[in-house]
Amino acid sequence: MNIRPFKRPQPVRLGVLLLNLGGPEKLADVEPFLRNLFSDPSIIRLPIPALQRPFGWLIARLRRGKSRRLYEKIGGGSPQRRITTEQAAALQDELARQGVQARVYVGMVCWHPLIESTFQQVLQDRITHLVVLPLFPHFSVTTTGAAAKKLIRCFDQHGGVREMRRSYVTHYETEPGYIAALADLIAEEMRRFPDPRPEAIQLLFSAHSIPTKYVERGDPYLRHHERTIAAVMTALERRLGTRPPHRLSFQSKVGPVRWLEPSTEDTLRRLAGEGHEQVLTVPISFVSEHIETLYELDIQYQALAQEVGIPHFRRVPALNCHRAFIRGLAGLVRARLAAGYPLQAAEQAAGG
Repeated sequence: MNIRPFKRPQPVRLGVLLLNLGGPEKLADVEPFLRNLFSDPSIIRLPIPALQRPFGWLIARLRRGKSRRLYEKIGGGSPQRRITTEQAAALQDELARQGVQARVYVGMVCWHPLIESTFQQVLQDRITHLVVLPLFPHFSVTTTGAAAKKLIRCFDQHGGVREMRRSYVTHYETEPGYIAALADLIAEEMRRFPDPRPEAIQLLFSAHSIPTKYVERGDPYLRHHERTIAAVMTALERRLGTRPPHRLSFQSKVGPVRWLEPSTEDTLRRLAGEGHEQVLTVPISFVSEHIETLYELDIQYQALAQEVGIPHFRRVPALNCHRAFIRGLAGLVRARLAAGYPLQAAEQAAGG
């Protein structure tokens, strides 16, 4: 008779992994960051895979000078790592306040701390239950998909950690805390216009663009943004008693392929031509300050607005550590814990 030795249950150690794109923290980081960005086929896909890495190196060399000048204008680097670390700390504190003891990690797709190095820390800490939470409310293969694939590759390369239970949050475009935070910031910024009446302020939701071919192939990115805007407008109507006029535009196009339109630049020119004098931009797909908010919206488009005749142009701050947003993230983690970690379906949804 074979008697199996008693195996003591492993204590539960809960981890939450926040995923983000990352950004260069100093000017010397710009070129290697660009190499990582343009070499990733999930972000910019070439028809010939063998050309992906040489393409990334070439584009990084060609764009490094221009990109360095842009980062110089926002203080010499991106604050995204610092802000994401602050979000992780705020989320860990909020979960603890709600009775959930978890360690919250940060993993980046294109810059430090890279997902691969954070994964090693997760292993070292012997995490038994991992909730993967992207800081991209709207799913796209170019953002959430790219990050999830890197993480899943880490698991595949470490077959011994298959017993780690994990679950992926793939999108949360209408999560109540996220919507409440956006509505709070929009309403607060509207009060700062010379004419604060809702009907006198044009809201311009500006999202990071992606190549249209992804949407044509079924990527829900555009649809998710439309759902977010609909939910935000409903929340604003409850607060203000009416809906301000609003539009959706796209920024940060890179390369010659066709991207989602209309562009934020073209939309600003159109709004000026229609006589709008008060425009409030909302960085709808950015949950932390980065080059797209601090340079494109605050400097480039601010100058364009003045040039085309929009005298009052303001921008809603990124969510950063807004209390409602952090509470919303905590709610997402708790929901995944309650759902029982449907691993196979979650990895398929995340692009694995």
